[in-house]
Amino acid sequence: MPKKYVKYVVNTGFLFAVFLTTFYLVFKDRELNAVLDSIHRAKNGYIVLGMFLSLMFLCSESVIIQYLMHTVKQQVSFLQCVKYSFVGFFFSAITPSASGGQPMQVYSMSRDGINVAVSTVVLMIVTAAYKTVLIILCLIAAIFEWNYISIHASNIWFLILFGIIANVGFVLFLIIAVFKQSFVTKIVGKSILWLGKHKIIKNRDKWLRKTLKTLKKYDKSADYLKGNKKVLFHVFIITILQRLSLFSVTYVIYLAFGLRGASAFEIIALQTIIALAVDSLPLPGGMGASESSFLVIFLTIFGEEFVLPGMLLSRGITYYALIIISALVTVLSSLTQKRKKNLESGGQLYDRIL
Repeated sequence: MPKKYVKYVVNTGFLFAVFLTTFYLVFKDRELNAVLDSIHRAKNGYIVLGMFLSLMFLCSESVIIQYLMHTVKQQVSFLQCVKYSFVGFFFSAITPSASGGQPMQVYSMSRDGINVAVSTVVLMIVTAAYKTVLIILCLIAAIFEWNYISIHASNIWFLILFGIIANVGFVLFLIIAVFKQSFVTKIVGKSILWLGKHKIIKNRDKWLRKTLKTLKKYDKSADYLKGNKKVLFHVFIITILQRLSLFSVTYVIYLAFGLRGASAFEIIALQTIIALAVDSLPLPGGMGASESSFLVIFLTIFGEEFVLPGMLLSRGITYYALIIISALVTVLSSLTQKRKKNLESGGQLYDRIL
C-alpha cells in the first residue's frame, strides 16, 4: 500500500473505533426497539427536507469555491467544485480536527490542473469565512438568547470556552496568512531551512527556490482578492446561508416528531453553540462530543422520549449520511481520474508509435 494512503487507513480505523465507542455509550442504557419506534414516528417529509438542507450545506461550499476560482481567473465547472466539496468533507470527517480535508482538496484540484498556490489561497479564504461566521453566529445567539443558552448549555461550558479560544486563534492565523504574505514566506522559508538542516529533505536550495516561486503566485492571488472586498463580502453572505442550512436541520427534526414550543431561532442558537464547542476537538467530525452535547442540551426540549431519536436523525442526516455520499463521490472521482490518466497515457503511446 502506498505510504500516502496508510495514514488515511489508520484514520478510518480510528473513525470506526470512535463510532463504536459512541454507539455503545449512547445505547448502553436504552431500549433499541423503543428508539427505533420513535424514529419511525418521524414524518418523512421533514426528513427529506433535512437531507436537502445538508446537501445544500455542502453544495454552498461548491458555489463559494467556483466563485473564488473565477475571481482569480481559474475556469472550473460547478460539478468539479461539488467534487472538491465532497472530497473535503470525507477526509475532514475521517481525520482529527478535520485536518485532512483541505490537503486532499488541494491534491484533487492539482490533478485537475489548478495551481497549488491558487487553490491554497481560495481554500484558506473558505475556511476563514467558515470559522468567522460560526463565531459571529455564536455571538448573535449569545446576545439574544443568553438566558436560554445558559440554562441548556451550562454543562458543556468548558467545551464552549475551548471552542472560542481555538476558533478565534485559528481565524486570526488564517487572516494573517492571507493578508500578510511576508509572514507566510518567512514561516515557509524557515521551515524548509530547518528541514534541510536536519537532513529531512535533500536539495534544500532547490526546494527553497521552488517554494518561493510558488509563493509569488500565492501572493498575486491574495493581492487580487484583497483588492476585491466585494468578493469577500459575497463569500461571507453565502457562508452564513451555508451554516444556517446545516444548523436548521435540528429544528426540522424537532418538527418531524410533532414537537412544538421552542422557536427555530432558539434551536439554531443551541446547535450553533454545539458546533462551536466541538469544532476544534481532535476527533473526526467531533464524533462522540457532538452526540453527547446534543443529548445534554436538547434533553428538556425534545423530551426523554425523543431526544435520542432526534440526535440520531439529526447527526445521521448532517454527518453520517454525508460521509457515505462523500465516500462514494471520492472513490468515483479517483477511479474516473485514474481512467482518464490511463487513456491519456495510451493516447501518447499511440502517437509515439505512429
